[in-house]
Amino acid sequence: MDLIAHLDEIFLKKNNQLFFYRQLINNLESLFPGIVVNRTESGLILKNFKKEELDRLMNVPGLANFAPVVVSGTSIEEIKQAVDQLSFPTQVDGFKIKTERSFKSYPLTSMEVSALIGGYVAKKYHWSVSLEKPKICIHINIGKDEALVYNNILNGSGGLPTGSTGKVLCLISGGIDSPVAAFQMMKRGAEIGLIHFQSQGAESPQKIIDLGKTLSRYQPNINLYIVPFGVWQREIIKNIPADYRMILNRRLMFKIAEFVAIRNGYRALTTGDSLGQVASQTLENLEAVYEAVKMLKLPPLIGMNKKEITDLASKIKTLAISQIPYEDCCSLFVARHPQTRAKLEHVLTMEKSLDLSALDKTEVITYYISTT
Repeated sequence: MDLIAHLDEIFLKKNNQLFFYRQLINNLESLFPGIVVNRTESGLILKNFKKEELDRLMNVPGLANFAPVVVSGTSIEEIKQAVDQLSFPTQVDGFKIKTERSFKSYPLTSMEVSALIGGYVAKKYHWSVSLEKPKICIHINIGKDEALVYNNILNGSGGLPTGSTGKVLCLISGGIDSPVAAFQMMKRGAEIGLIHFQSQGAESPQKIIDLGKTLSRYQPNINLYIVPFGVWQREIIKNIPADYRMILNRRLMFKIAEFVAIRNGYRALTTGDSLGQVASQTLENLEAVYEAVKMLKLPPLIGMNKKEITDLASKIKTLAISQIPYEDCCSLFVARHPQTRAKLEHVLTMEKSLDLSALDKTEVITYYISTT
């Protein structure tokens, strides 16, 4: 099938549009091998697209919406034939025609085209016209050499094409929030990498790899860095009071993540933090954790509630994987009465009791993940 795809924020980029177009086209061709992508006056034409991939396309960053399209000649008779190739509901209570002309020298106005095609549809299909609340809307875009005819528009995820704004490394725990944070940064054009800290004695990181594979349905390739964290867990348990262990644990994770990010060209770190959701995410505790590194921190879920996050996890197909039981590093440090108002000076004093001399030499295992 062929699709017409309309773009989201790319139209705001003025003189830089070509760069964003190229990035989006490269992403689409990598994510959906075999399709052919062409630019048109109103967006992109995706040829040879598989119908079963429509759900995945809805989550590829950069697209405002898309629809199956019939490409025809520009004469009224050819447009009528294109309309007859569209799929319609079995019962239509009302319809309208919406015509746009990117080729302004076309001999008929948009209203004249809509009237002619509308009269044809009403007579052939016995439908009534409804301009205010139509059951279906048939779109006609007339260019210089071709007309695009479509209906049944599906919403895309919006945003910017992944890879158009730089590289961001996401700390991923295996829970619900962090994969959603990674996806939200993809929508802002970031090329996402993932870093996971594996608990001592934990099972293989297959769950984390599966989350990476799911996210790679929307970004062509993802690097996943697995950090064996047992030595640092022992160091924290030996030296830090129970109520402060989570905070010191997260500070060490950020420090290692910064080393990995700098070595691999990432410009910022992102997490699944949501303000006030759990004890480690109070303002005071976030301040104490984020102070650990100088690198830019971008927590895209900071103002979202759990339902919003869970709904988005379901939409991008990570929820079921995230709900599989898995013992991550943080779960070992959940105290009965965790500190919720950490004082940074106390945290820094405690951190001095840790031997961090080998922090930047921590082992890192790299996986290269792709859906193709």
